[in-house]
Amino acid sequence: MDSPEYDAETVALMGRVCDDAWQELQTKVFFPSLNDARDVRHLIALRVVTAVSDGERDPKRLMTIALDAIDS
Repeated sequence: MDSPEYDAETVALMGRVCDDAWQELQTKVFFPSLNDARDVRHLIALRVVTAVSDGERDPKRLMTIALDAIDS
C-alpha cells in the first residue's frame, strides 16, 4: 500500500495539532511511565493522520479527534 503524500501546510497542521493536544493532555493526565507517554503520543499522531487522510483539515476538529484518543 502506498503512503499518502501531504503538502507542507498539511504536515505543519498535523504537527501543530499533535503538539497542542500533547500539551493539553500533560496538564490533565499523569503518565506513570515513559512508555505510557510514548503510546499516547503515538495514538494522538495516528488519529490525526487518519483524520487528515479522510479529508479533515479543520484544526479544532482535529484537536477534538486527537484528544478523544485518550478516552478510547
